[in-house]
Amino acid sequence: MDLSIVILHHGSPDEVSENVQALSLAILPEKTEVLVINNGTVGANEKVEFAGSKKFELKFFEIENQGYPQGNNFGLKIARGKFLCILNPDVIVQKNAFKNLIEYLDEHSLVGIVAPRLVYPTGKIQDNYRVFPRILDLIIKRTCPKFFLGRMRRYLMWDKDPKESEAVDWLTGAFQIIARKCWNSIGPNDERFFLFMSDVDICRLAWENGFEVHFVGNAEGLHNESRLSGGGIVDIFKKKVLRIHLKDAVKYYLKYFRRGLPKKCPSMN
Repeated sequence: MDLSIVILHHGSPDEVSENVQALSLAILPEKTEVLVINNGTVGANEKVEFAGSKKFELKFFEIENQGYPQGNNFGLKIARGKFLCILNPDVIVQKNAFKNLIEYLDEHSLVGIVAPRLVYPTGKIQDNYRVFPRILDLIIKRTCPKFFLGRMRRYLMWDKDPKESEAVDWLTGAFQIIARKCWNSIGPNDERFFLFMSDVDICRLAWENGFEVHFVGNAEGLHNESRLSGGGIVDIFKKKVLRIHLKDAVKYYLKYFRRGLPKKCPSMN
């Protein structure tokens, strides 16, 4: 198997339907499997509509919701591909995205994780490439970013050219491809996290284990994202998801307490 694509959703068959339809139009390796995993409303997979070509093996699974890392681990454990993709259901891949990402991995033997440029429906480019966060960066981003624009400019890499391929500290988990050799060294996802920070964690582990993490500017996906954890300081007491984000962040910083950043990651150089 050349490529395994894991799509974890929480009871959102309409998004998955659009997602797999786009995959049927994309350029994919000859041997590709798509694993759709539902950890939300029971029976949601039965409502997924797919009328695309059978250019990949499509399999469905229903599991209990024990968190985002656990759900992806379920799929990655049974995935057979040389390349492993984590793909959120709200991402619509463009035709050449997988072709360009896999070619990039083939041409750069030290790279273990790649991600494409993600674009909102408005045309705005998402900041899915970032510097490893300090805990204050996460708090500011979720509460009062407009008062700390300089700090956010550095953390979210606002000055980066989104068409340029280059090494970055970490990539958000909406759309990532991981080389099998890298995953064998860093996986599985740490299931102590529930919803957030596992993408930061695996990128950090990649750098620590001798693999590089690269953003690829000539690959693209449309991301119909709705921010789960955005909000002001008052929302910390109102939004369960925001509180989960902060809780996962604390777990992340405790995990790496008194451990320096990987020496070869871009922000250290």
